[in-house]
Amino acid sequence: MKRVISIIATVAMVMSLFTGMAFANPGNGNGHNNGNGQNIMEQEDDSKGTVFGNGNNKFKDMNNHWGSDAVENMQSSGILEGYADGTFLPDKAITEAELAVILQRVLELVQDDDLEDDSDDDSDLNEDLDDDDEELSDVPDWADDAVSNGFRHKYFNEKRFHSEQQCNRLYASVAIAKALELEPVTDFETNPFGDRGLMSDEDYGYVLALYEAGYISGYPDGNFNPNLKISRAQIATIIYKLLVKEGLLDDEISNDETAPDWDSDSEVTASAIAATSVKLSWSAADDDVAVVGYKIMYEIDSVDKTKYVTGRTATITGLEKDTEYTFTVEAKDAAGNLSDDGPSVDVTTLEEDIADETAPDWNSDSTITASAITADGVKLSWTAADDDVAVVAYKVMYEIDGDDKVKYVSGRTATITGLEPETEYTFTVEAKDAEGNLSDDGPSVDVTTLAEPVADTTAPVWATGSIITADTTVSGSVTLIWPDAEDSVGVEKYKIYKDNVLVKTLDGDANSYTLSGLTVDKEYVFVIRAIDDAGNTSANLSVTYLAK
Repeated sequence: MKRVISIIATVAMVMSLFTGMAFANPGNGNGHNNGNGQNIMEQEDDSKGTVFGNGNNKFKDMNNHWGSDAVENMQSSGILEGYADGTFLPDKAITEAELAVILQRVLELVQDDDLEDDSDDDSDLNEDLDDDDEELSDVPDWADDAVSNGFRHKYFNEKRFHSEQQCNRLYASVAIAKALELEPVTDFETNPFGDRGLMSDEDYGYVLALYEAGYISGYPDGNFNPNLKISRAQIATIIYKLLVKEGLLDDEISNDETAPDWDSDSEVTASAIAATSVKLSWSAADDDVAVVGYKIMYEIDSVDKTKYVTGRTATITGLEKDTEYTFTVEAKDAAGNLSDDGPSVDVTTLEEDIADETAPDWNSDSTITASAITADGVKLSWTAADDDVAVVAYKVMYEIDGDDKVKYVSGRTATITGLEPETEYTFTVEAKDAEGNLSDDGPSVDVTTLAEPVADTTAPVWATGSIITADTTVSGSVTLIWPDAEDSVGVEKYKIYKDNVLVKTLDGDANSYTLSGLTVDKEYVFVIRAIDDAGNTSANLSVTYLAK
């Protein structure tokens, strides 16, 4: 029992920093996940800021997220909760200092004891570091021991460590593998990642070690994407897998041995068939959890070819002219199970590409609408046109003072500027295909611009009784929460100051911001100012905060 309580407390410390790694995106199939975990214990650890509850609440920002199964499994086990507002912030990137704390706590957990502490032989990390090294000397107090430990145990390199820099997937993976003392793979005959060329042999050896240990996998397209930032959800899922491997949690995800399957009427359809390419589309496969990707298989000159996608369409190129191909689609779930009953389609490419002479056209109910109308501009949006191959662009036409104006866009919206106040304009949109064929029956809309606006000289104001709430969940960190400021037009942005120094500018719809790297027991003054589009600035809303 003592070991279990110690384990839970350690996880609490980890999760109080970074509450839910399958390296995959949400799929496009049908999932039916209703699993329930067992509650380990019900208690509160106020010192860590993490609640151990009954696990009945789900994070409101985890719906349909690829990491929801691992995160919710750990929550339902009573191990973690998210933020006070019911969110988890799964896609927020972590910093290298935060990674250091995670690794220290995970190692303590796995080893069922504190890491070997030779800190008596070292003075404080910040005192040891060269004063000229701004990056290392700026390690926040709450990460000091963890970073120092990472240097001592050589899973961090002082020359590559930057405390506040966001971690990419390669940096985090190499550090995790070294911290776990995994032997790097030196035989590269097994190469699961298509972008292996983006990684050095040394780093790739550690990535493969994690891969073979079952802690990480790749994206459905077969790549590792080493330079992408690593998120809270990815890190938390690694922790989940570590707990599973140590026998501290049941692995509900890896225990999924049921592959996706297909309905009897599932099919693949081919369109835009050309001499060397074809576009494929298919219906969704079913899975008891969720489909995360699809694998398209075919042959070129007796050589097997595959293409992975997360959606349900794919354009296949590089085909031979006047040749018959069979394309088969299989579905994959998060546990790596692959269906074996996917649909197929036979396609014969054309002898030569046929010139496209058919212009796009519009349905009878096609429309164009105007919004965000001002004295000198307007935003236009319209429904899609049809084409036998594909629409590649839209042409917006109008007149200013008798002069014809044209604007081309690739999407189905356009913002038109440079108009005259209180003037009527007619905007017409036409569709264009890759051969340059242009429709002639596109929709139109009449718009009258507004009168010249009166200069906005009114600053935003704070409602009577407005205050800043300072919420502490992690030592050395504070989350500031404030109400909306009021403005005659609208608040454009908020500026956050710490001791009269600007630290962050946020959009006008923001109501909270987290600052880290604070010195414990030091008093700070935080100020928030609201600014409107005309640059008018509100009075200060301030709070004095003693860092914890």
